[in-house]
Amino acid sequence: MRTEAIAVDPRALKAFNRRRDAARANEAPIDWLVHSAGTQSLLALAKRFAAAPTAPIIIQGERGCGVQALARLIHDEDPLAHDGRFRTVPAQFVSAAEMRGWLNQGTLVIEDIESLKGAGQSWVAEALGARNDRYSLRIIATSRYGVSELLLRRDLSQELIHALDVFRLVVSPLRERPEDIVATARAFLTHYGDAVGFPFLRFTQDAEAKLTAHTYPANVCELRNVVERAVALRGSEEADISAEAIVFYDSPQDLSARQRVGLTVSRADRSSVSGFPTFAELEKDYLTTLIRELNGRRTEIARVMGVSYPTVLKKIARYRLDVRAILSADLPETAAE
Repeated sequence: MRTEAIAVDPRALKAFNRRRDAARANEAPIDWLVHSAGTQSLLALAKRFAAAPTAPIIIQGERGCGVQALARLIHDEDPLAHDGRFRTVPAQFVSAAEMRGWLNQGTLVIEDIESLKGAGQSWVAEALGARNDRYSLRIIATSRYGVSELLLRRDLSQELIHALDVFRLVVSPLRERPEDIVATARAFLTHYGDAVGFPFLRFTQDAEAKLTAHTYPANVCELRNVVERAVALRGSEEADISAEAIVFYDSPQDLSARQRVGLTVSRADRSSVSGFPTFAELEKDYLTTLIRELNGRRTEIARVMGVSYPTVLKKIARYRLDVRAILSADLPETAAE
């Protein structure tokens, strides 16, 4: 059977390239990560990891805090993988069928590794086992969970998690790096200012103070959107971005009300417009109280909560509770009383 080449319309190709270039021009710059003071040690470690070709990496971090930018930086620094493709695939879509035709060189980022199904786990395990000089594919697995939490999931192969855990990186959320907020916002401002023909835009002091006061539940992704929005809302000929142009669609949660009733403030959900705690926060506080009152005895905690012993262990891991720290936290106060 004869196969004829398909002619590509030059005008359609030119239009496609124009749309692609426009989309890339509007993307947030990757160099914000490089210039972030709070991530310098993380970047230095990532570059050392990148120097080991094909070695898999697990990156832990919330959505929007720069996990993808860090993965791209590792790809660019890899002496072998940088010549190949950089591709991101959600874990639930990873399988032998989906990966058919994938080249043996480049970087594959698997998002939300905790969602990897059985077929995907088999393919990843086979890909990791095939690592050699000719097969230079680097796999980067991302997750909002830590490795210890991933190992507790029944639907995930522990052997696979251990195989992926050659290198491990943890990206802190933006709310834990307040010193980076203004510097990152300025990098975005330069980018979006250039896009509209105003490369010398700057924030006023009030605007920077307003930026710093926010908790950014969506992390750097939210900050990027806020800055792009501010550029559009500024005065047409103004070089200064005022506080009025800094608009947050979701108001920060009133944390004082929660503290008054003695509940732990959850940094992962400060964007809620309601002053009421979520069920997860109540459960975390309840579990913390039981650990303290029952002196960390998991069996008794399970009996009181009406759940199994393994469930208690999973909940402790899920909420990242440090049992020793909880038990030792009240010792000075108890002694004082």
